[in-house]
Amino acid sequence: MSSVKNGDIVVPGDQLCVIEELSPSFGTYEKEGVVFATTAGGVSIDLKARSISVLGPDGRSKLALPVKGDIMIGEVIRAYESRAEVSLVKRNGKDILSPLLGEIRIGNVTRRFVKSMHDVMRAGDIIRAEVLNTHEIPAELSVVGPDLGVILGKCTRCGNDLVLTTHNNMVCLRCENHEIREAAKDYGVMFGLEARPDIAPRRRSYGDRGGEDRRYGDRRGRDSRRRSGGRRNSYRDGDRRPRRR
Repeated sequence: MSSVKNGDIVVPGDQLCVIEELSPSFGTYEKEGVVFATTAGGVSIDLKARSISVLGPDGRSKLALPVKGDIMIGEVIRAYESRAEVSLVKRNGKDILSPLLGEIRIGNVTRRFVKSMHDVMRAGDIIRAEVLNTHEIPAELSVVGPDLGVILGKCTRCGNDLVLTTHNNMVCLRCENHEIREAAKDYGVMFGLEARPDIAPRRRSYGDRGGEDRRYGDRRGRDSRRRSGGRRNSYRDGDRRPRRR
């Protein structure tokens, strides 16, 4: 049976049992078949559920480390070229008693090529991510998928909330700064922000550009003919240029 019993006081890293005996619950994690304590407190064994947890002095359950597949919400605290650090505050829709550290590597952001993490998220952004490892800190995160990514971006110029215009394009309504984020499909919904495709920068159509080119071309052509005294038309009609003597 397990090497500890109900009520035993343990500290982080203490070995509690093996996974064949009891499965990890709050305040514990499993590594290589052994269950360890993640926090200080008293041992609580549930023989009916065949689980073991660590409770605080007040008898409340302490946080269990994230497992693979958990959906986390947190704030980006630092963004580097190839990775970002996240302070995780929600796990599967429930508040975490104490924030946990998560990490996103650039290969776990999107399936398309990204040169820098600064192109997809910045410090202060709120993100939704999926956990890729189990009972490890920092939790390895991924934001690949339509439901994952930035759910609220902050303007790097003034700190105001960014509004989604089209796809991953954002705009700050305060300072009119335009930025790009790897946005979740429900970007801003949790915070009462609505998408504003009506204020997205309008791209000029090919026809518009062609019309401008033709207009400028006609003007340049008239200027050229004016400088040549109209001789251009006569050469086009077949007249030969006079020879120099």
